[in-house]
Amino acid sequence: MKRSVINKFETMEKQLSSYVAQTSYRYMNLCVKAEAVALLSARFNIQGEEKSIEDVAMVSKKGDYQFMAVPKFEEDMAPLAVGIAMKHPEFKQEYGEQNVDVTDEEGKSQTVKVKYLLLTMPEVDDNRYDALKTAVDAAYKQCKAQMEAVIKRTEPELNILLKGEDQNDVDRVNEALKKSKKTWSDQRDKLYDEKIQEIEDAHEKWIVKQAEERRSSRRSESMVE
Repeated sequence: MKRSVINKFETMEKQLSSYVAQTSYRYMNLCVKAEAVALLSARFNIQGEEKSIEDVAMVSKKGDYQFMAVPKFEEDMAPLAVGIAMKHPEFKQEYGEQNVDVTDEEGKSQTVKVKYLLLTMPEVDDNRYDALKTAVDAAYKQCKAQMEAVIKRTEPELNILLKGEDQNDVDRVNEALKKSKKTWSDQRDKLYDEKIQEIEDAHEKWIVKQAEERRSSRRSESMVE
């Protein structure tokens, strides 16, 4: 099989993979649950220099809907908060501190207070539910259109390159093309379905909470009467 055929097929695979990966990243930035990846594109002004989250803080999840950002240097707490707010203003920010046991170079253990920034994902109320679903649908449609354009462009190019090739090689390429289209389409659809389900679950959680609060309010009112 000609090298040009293999190169053309591999180029298509890389493009399809890239579009799916980009869409996955966009979904993670439409935060429902705590996604530390959503902070990768945030930038922080540290003493006049632009820094990334890896340079400024250590991030860890705290349950499904929160994560903690611990600045590597305490004086960076303010620019850390500002940088996150600029990228994700929807995150609720709270300052906190906790005791942590550390061991020094001599092996001596001591307890120190560590300050952190607690980030809480907003609830998926009716307005946010609609906005999230609209954004997810838009990202999906864009990815699908990009993938279809790559395939539409690549298929005739492969057919030209395969002219005169052994029929077994032609069949192998066509089968690989069919498999590749299915693999990346399935992956794209799976990401979409999982994100929509995540939104639906969070919205249902909010609905249940609202109903419980209304029942509690009615009980309180009846007790007063």
